[in-house]
Amino acid sequence: MQTITAVIPAKNEEANIERCIQSVAWCDRIVVMWMGDDETGEIAKRLGAEVIEQNKSDRADYASVQQNINWAIDHCTTDWMLRIDADEAVTPELKEEICSNVLTLERSNVETSIVAYGIPRAQFFWKGFLRGGDWAYDRLVRLFRPKYARYDPIVAIHEQFKVTGKVGYLHNRLLHYSHPTLAVARAKFQTYTDREVGDMTESAPRAMFNLIFQPPYVFLRWMIWHQGWKDGCLGVVAGAYRAWYEWLKYSKYLKVKNQRSKVKTAT
Repeated sequence: MQTITAVIPAKNEEANIERCIQSVAWCDRIVVMWMGDDETGEIAKRLGAEVIEQNKSDRADYASVQQNINWAIDHCTTDWMLRIDADEAVTPELKEEICSNVLTLERSNVETSIVAYGIPRAQFFWKGFLRGGDWAYDRLVRLFRPKYARYDPIVAIHEQFKVTGKVGYLHNRLLHYSHPTLAVARAKFQTYTDREVGDMTESAPRAMFNLIFQPPYVFLRWMIWHQGWKDGCLGVVAGAYRAWYEWLKYSKYLKVKNQRSKVKTAT
C-alpha cells in the first residue's frame, strides 16, 4: 500500500475545517496550511492534523495559497498528495476509489504509470448540490505524486497546476460546499472579479460587447447546453448568478479602464 498526505490550504474556515479533516482521516498525514487568524488552526490541531502557519494575510491571497501548496509538495514524505480545500469533503465512495485503485498499485516507472488524477466536484449552491449547469463539469487535478506536479507560474487568479507525466481521471466526486448562501456567493464573486480585472486586456469596445452579450450567453449555456434545467428553480438562480458574474467582471473592467484613460489624459 502506497502512502498519502492530505494537504488543506485554509484561511478562516471554522465552519468547514472539521468536516474536511474528518473526510480525510484515512490518509497517512494531514497537513493544514493555515493563513488565517481565527480558530481554524486550533480546531485542526485538536483533530490531529499538522498545522503550518505560513503566508498569513488579512485578505484573499490566492498566490500565497499556491506558494503554500508548493511548500507542502517540497516537504512531502509520502508517495501521493491529495490537495483538498477546507470547504470540500471526500465521500466514502471517493475514498474507496483512491484506496482501491491508486494506493494499492505497485510503484512503477514514471514513463508507464499515471502520476496524477483529475477529480470531479459536486458543487453546493444555496440549497443543494447541482446536477446541471457549467459547474457540473468541474474536474481538477487534486491527487498527484508530489515530485511530478506543482503550481507554476504563481498567478493572482486562475491557478496553473502543471503535471509532468500521465494524468488519469477518477469517477467519484469531491463534495464542494462552495456557495452555502447567496450572500457568500455574492461576496466570493466580488472578490474573484476584483482580482480578475487586473489581468484583463480587452479594448473598451470589446469589453462593452462582452458586457452586453456574455451574460445572456452564459445563462443560456448554463440552462440549455449544460442542462441547468435539471435543477429547476435552483438551476435558474445559479445560472443567473453565473451570468451576473460576467456582467460584474466587465462592468468593473470598463470602470477601471475609464479611470485609467482619464488619468492618462490629465497627464
